[in-house]
Amino acid sequence: MRLGPIALLTASQGITRILVRTVEDDVVLKAALLPSYWGGGPHVRAIPTLLEAMALWHQSPVRAVISARDVASWSALGLADALDHGVTTAHYTVEMRVPVRERGQRIRGLGSFVDAQQLDLAGVR
Repeated sequence: MRLGPIALLTASQGITRILVRTVEDDVVLKAALLPSYWGGGPHVRAIPTLLEAMALWHQSPVRAVISARDVASWSALGLADALDHGVTTAHYTVEMRVPVRERGQRIRGLGSFVDAQQLDLAGVR
């Protein structure tokens, strides 16, 4: 089985940040999802659909790693089950990680991706 892309997801102050890399460390997507016009977070199917699309594009499952400071918000988006564990589908696997307090490499543009870099420092490969 071919290794698929890794998606690093974080949320803070209503903004959901996504950094997707291949196993060769090529960044293929860097996105900041802003709060919806009507308030609240993104649509319940927005992030799962994005992960499915990435898996179909790369023709291999995506490994999604989430900064799990606030598991309830990820659960509301369909990325965590009733026991607050990450879900697994045919297209992606979700892994919850506790944020690490180390300083990571700076990524410019679309705001700060420090939280996503923290997941990288925690050994996500």
